[in-house]
Amino acid sequence: MLSVSNLLCDHKAGNEKLRYGHKAADRNGTPRPVVVWGVTRACNLRCVHCYASATPGPAPGELTHAEGIALLDDLKGFDVPAVLFSGGEPLARKDTPELIGHASSIGLTSTLSTNGLLIDDAMADRLASLGLKYAGISIDGVPERHDKLRGKPGAFLQTMAAIDRCRHRGIKVGMRFTVHGLNRYDLDEIFDLCLEHDVQRLCVYHLAYSGRGGSMQKVDLTATQTRDVVDRIFERTRECQRNGHNLEVLTVDNHSDAAYVLLALEQTDPQRAQLVRERLAGTGGNRSGCNIAAIDPMGNVHYDQFTWYYNCGNVRETPFSQLWAEASDERLSILRDRKPHLPERCQSCRFLDVCNGNLRTRAEAATGDWLGMDPSCYLTDEEIGRVPVAAVTSA
Repeated sequence: MLSVSNLLCDHKAGNEKLRYGHKAADRNGTPRPVVVWGVTRACNLRCVHCYASATPGPAPGELTHAEGIALLDDLKGFDVPAVLFSGGEPLARKDTPELIGHASSIGLTSTLSTNGLLIDDAMADRLASLGLKYAGISIDGVPERHDKLRGKPGAFLQTMAAIDRCRHRGIKVGMRFTVHGLNRYDLDEIFDLCLEHDVQRLCVYHLAYSGRGGSMQKVDLTATQTRDVVDRIFERTRECQRNGHNLEVLTVDNHSDAAYVLLALEQTDPQRAQLVRERLAGTGGNRSGCNIAAIDPMGNVHYDQFTWYYNCGNVRETPFSQLWAEASDERLSILRDRKPHLPERCQSCRFLDVCNGNLRTRAEAATGDWLGMDPSCYLTDEEIGRVPVAAVTSA
């Protein structure tokens, strides 16, 4: 996640140490990841870009309640920064509130990723009483577009009602918007919704080619469209800060954005560009397999929340803490030191230290090679330093 509001405007959300300092926080050489736990594959919607390929009911062999408690205890003992309860729709699993409560009781920071449709007043009260501090709730655009992409009439209004219920109970809300060719013109409306409903965080996700999202490559943004969208995010973020709105704005899943921030600052404020680069160095770009991990409903461990098709092990056979510390899986091991394995264009890029080769899942879906080029890099050869400016001018 790239905090545009922090990098451009010095907005403080209180999570800066985690966001920009986690490389230095590794202990004994082993990174402690934020863990995305998909507690169930069951979901009450059928979103066109669902990375988990969620189904109406649970998958066979999902972790039991006792296994879930043991997993949370292991994560706490391993000192992970946080666990994100995801799915499917996590609240479609009846004991998810109890699992959240257990995480809170042992001092494990927990957050919830949800479509919001199951958060009625009673559920909102329960989540607040269990100590849930943050819920990420997805909106896909204006009402008619959201409902179509989510496959359910009226879903937009139900989701916005859930956002209001959470906010009224003091639960921090992050609105999640996955941008692509079908909804890119809704970006301004998404910003407006955040301001109107007292949403504290906006996460704009780039499309990852995973699960049902893999079939949406044909409607992904072009490089020019991506630049237009990111430019508008920059503009609206600065506008929000000028007008006193305490909205944290993040972009997610395309680390070319980090380079693009630096390119913009190099033109307007070189001194700040240097400070921002030092800040970004504390993250080091994409952290799949390092500071981000995922566990699916059956206990399979993955190097991020998009790579459900590749297993690094299973917590029923080996505790997560051991799997992550040993990193005996080939891909997991390579991801810890991936730079020599990336495409030549990445290796020669002057922004490699803040991008780290971008999203491997998207590269694999597009090229068939998990160490290939991520097609969502929208920077030119000149911008990344492969073509000298003099050569471009003389041509």
